Amino acid sequence: MPNVPPPAPTTNWRLYYELLAFTAFVFPFGQILGPLILWLIKKDSDPSADFAGKQVINFNLSWLIWGIVTCGFGFLVWIIIALVATLKAANNEPFQHPLTIGFLK
Repeated sequence: MPNVPPPAPTTNWRLYYELLAFTAFVFPFGQILGPLILWLIKKDSDPSADFAGKQVINFNLSWLIWGIVTCGFGFLVWIIIALVATLKAANNEPFQHPLTIGFLK
């Protein structure tokens, strides 16, 4: 029986999107622009990248609005949720972003 290499692991696009959200600490609106740029590049070539990108962009847009409405308190909550989402993505565990408005469908 010939040795068959294991299949190549699929790219964990959700992890990349979640990590790009932390570019908010580098430049304004990075939490939206980082994932948006990657999503625009990958959306047509990989359905999983398209789905994950929409989720993360919707989450970050929603929490930007929540942060404005709550006078900054939402920003602290966003950090906690973004950290949990990143850890879940790193472990390939499902995660539903809370209080997210579906801007991109």
